[in-house]
Amino acid sequence: MKRYDMASLSSELSFREHLFLTREIGEQVYHLLEARLQQVSEGQPMILAFPQGHRIDASFADESIVRLGEKIVGGEFGNRCILLEGLTDDSITNINAVISLRRLKLAFLAVDLDGNWQCIGQLEPSLRETLEIVAQRRRLTAPELAGLKELAINSASNRLKRLCDQRLVRREYRVSEKGLQYIYYFWQWVQD
Repeated sequence: MKRYDMASLSSELSFREHLFLTREIGEQVYHLLEARLQQVSEGQPMILAFPQGHRIDASFADESIVRLGEKIVGGEFGNRCILLEGLTDDSITNINAVISLRRLKLAFLAVDLDGNWQCIGQLEPSLRETLEIVAQRRRLTAPELAGLKELAINSASNRLKRLCDQRLVRREYRVSEKGLQYIYYFWQWVQD
C-alpha cells in the first residue's frame, strides 16, 4: 500500500500546507494524484494522508477527490482505490455536500491510523450494511453473506459486486471443484 502525504503537495504547488482550497489548486492536485495512482500496484489502495487541522473546501474536493473518485469508479485506474486518511469533520461535510449536490452515486472510505473507518458519500443502506460485514470479517464470499443475511445467492453476489465496483472492497477469485468463487476483502491501511 502506498501512503501519500498530502501536506507535501504544498511545496510542489505553492499553497499553504493545511489549506486545500479553490478549484484551481484542486485541478493541479488532481493531475498529480492521477499520475501517482497509476504507479500504485493493481489491487492496492493509495492512502491520501491529510495533515492534522487541514481544511478542504467544496471547490477543491469537487475538482480533486470527487473527480478522482469518479474516474476510479469508471474503471480508468483498474482495481485501485483511494482511502482518505485523517479527514476533519468539516472536510467530510464538504466532500459529502459535493457528492450530494451533484447527485453522484459515489462513496469513499475515510480512515485513521487506529484502524477506524467510516463510509462517506452516497451508499444505499443495504450496501452500507454489507460493507460493515465485510469490514468486520475482513473477507467474505457471496454464499457466506447469503447465509448471514438470509439472502438469495444472486442478491448477496450483487451486493458484493456493487461494493467492488465502487472500490469500497477488493475482489479476488479462486477456482475450486465447485467452479469459480469470488472472495471480497476489506481494504487494509494499517499493519496488523
